[in-house]
Amino acid sequence: MLGVAQGPGAGRRGVPRQAVVAPGIRLGDTWRVTGRTTQLGRQLRKLRHIAGGQGSGDPATTLRRATQLARDLACEYADVEDATAGFQALSDRGVLEPALAARLATWVASPGTAAELAMPIGGDLDRFLRSLELGAPAPEIPFDAIVAREAPAVPERRPDSTAAVTISGRVVEIEERGGRAVISVDERPLPMTLDSGELVTSFAIPAAPQSRAEVHREPTGVTRVVWSPENMAIEIAPDFASARIEARLG
Repeated sequence: MLGVAQGPGAGRRGVPRQAVVAPGIRLGDTWRVTGRTTQLGRQLRKLRHIAGGQGSGDPATTLRRATQLARDLACEYADVEDATAGFQALSDRGVLEPALAARLATWVASPGTAAELAMPIGGDLDRFLRSLELGAPAPEIPFDAIVAREAPAVPERRPDSTAAVTISGRVVEIEERGGRAVISVDERPLPMTLDSGELVTSFAIPAAPQSRAEVHREPTGVTRVVWSPENMAIEIAPDFASARIEARLG
């Protein structure tokens, strides 16, 4: 059954006072799940693709759209009309670091910023997005271009099954081949550990989970993804650079 909860920014700028929440999302997280957060993640992902030479489009236009979404989100979450006041309110509540809030207010006030600042600004917007999702200041992590992987000398076998979930504009994917699976973020394989602490390059699994993923954001910044019907969970580090596999939920 779907849960219904109220959020601090609900009822403002098109956000309903009561929001329908997917199963598995904790009530403390529900107010952070809005359409604009998803849209901002998509725009930031598009910006990274453009920077890596993979996407079409104008980076300035993409950045302007992302900045507009950040402005709207600041007003929505802080329940104010002015973006600068919104960023300040989120800083006062402990959701944003003060220095980040000040920079965001500057970027929003200067939509025609030079193209060479697109990725640094994108990095601030990415941190803003992750802070909203977490409800606390998110760590600063690299905001790198997404570049195409070089084709291997020996073509890879197509996966037998896959599962993917988008987290903060990043695609986390499980690929299973012959009963062994790897986890990647934006097509970049991650180092993985088992519950025992053993570092592995792949792990045993009958098939990639096919049920709907439940996403939980922990206070530590770790993102936990659970597929309950398959009795499986993974944890993605705050910097999206490693994963822990919990193939048995007990």
